Amino acid sequence: MAEKKDNAPAPKGVRGDLDATYITQQRDMFASGLAAQIGVYAYTVWSAIKYHSDFQTGQSWPGIRHLSALTGIADKTVQNAIKTLEAAHLLRVTHKGRRNVYVARERMDVRVGDRVICSIAVDYVPAQMRQRLEALRGATSGEIAAADVWADVELIPAPGMEHDAKTGTYKGRMRADEIPSQSDLAQAKSVQDAREKLRLQAAEMKASAAGKRLPKK
Repeated sequence: MAEKKDNAPAPKGVRGDLDATYITQQRDMFASGLAAQIGVYAYTVWSAIKYHSDFQTGQSWPGIRHLSALTGIADKTVQNAIKTLEAAHLLRVTHKGRRNVYVARERMDVRVGDRVICSIAVDYVPAQMRQRLEALRGATSGEIAAADVWADVELIPAPGMEHDAKTGTYKGRMRADEIPSQSDLAQAKSVQDAREKLRLQAAEMKASAAGKRLPKK
């Protein structure tokens, strides 16, 4: 009787499958300290809910037991994590019959120099995230002026700041040394432009290298 080899090649015609889909998150989740603030359980449940987000609407409706099975977190802890996420403006919960419908949210700080003026929370809708975040970045920096950019965006004043709904501005006290100078702003812009240029050059080099590869015979 022939001995079966574990490392024997797969029969011809057999093809493997790889799930190459992915979810995104903003670096500010860690840079702002928000991940540490909500804790590991809430962060894990937030990630699991994002995993279920509909590509076009952002909605998902995984049950508590399903989230518990996915994350290895007890049912009660999952429920507490959902409350934590709601309080942190990282999750919207609506109800459809007896079922909870979730929309995960991305939250980012808006700074003037090193001072946080406010935070913005925006629904995580995969099909729209890249364009929405680019528009928000441009509107925040003053590069573009579009009132509709702020539609469906929640603005959360930072401690010590107040939002004036009539003027759409934030008011608060800042020390003189907290206000960035024009040279600081220009330097920050030049660094950002340099990073973007390097990113584009790296992408071009990668594309060029891929185009030069010869097909395997």
